[in-house]
Amino acid sequence: MTPHRLPLIPPETRLRESYLQLRAEIDACAALLIRRHRSFITCTAGCSSCCTEFSIVALEAALIAEQLNHSPPEPPATAAPGKTKPVCGLLVGHHCSIYPHRPIICRTQGLPIAYVDEGLARIEVSACPLNFAPEHPFQPDDLFFLDSYNGRLAVLNQRYCLAHNLDPSARLPVGCRLAPGPGSP
Repeated sequence: MTPHRLPLIPPETRLRESYLQLRAEIDACAALLIRRHRSFITCTAGCSSCCTEFSIVALEAALIAEQLNHSPPEPPATAAPGKTKPVCGLLVGHHCSIYPHRPIICRTQGLPIAYVDEGLARIEVSACPLNFAPEHPFQPDDLFFLDSYNGRLAVLNQRYCLAHNLDPSARLPVGCRLAPGPGSP
């Protein structure tokens, strides 16, 4: 598998702070929902059922690499036994090797995620089948509505990509390799 390459260009301070604020808000909302659903959540350290090869935006890839001060390993090309998608290249012994710096998508795994489908005028819910039965009776307060957070992340990524002449629609696997760029450590 050919590694994905992205110039590692640290974001400017205000952009980094805005991203970290967004991440903190998501963590606070996730913590609230974990407390609310504590009798259903079976995920504990070492649960890696959701840890497949996700993709992230350039801003998150650059921030993760900057926070780790190195390039993450290339994700594996094949799926782990029992998985249909390749596992995240950052898993080590079923544990996330970058847990404090993990991207936003990883911070909400296991929770009941809600997406507003405006075309169908309904709310779509995605929930970990290890935590919630398909017929679980969710109420709106039980759900993590990600749309506004994803919109804010898209705006931050757009700013980062415009500043560094990158394609804002590009997505990279979580464990992508990042090429050193101007201003990198």
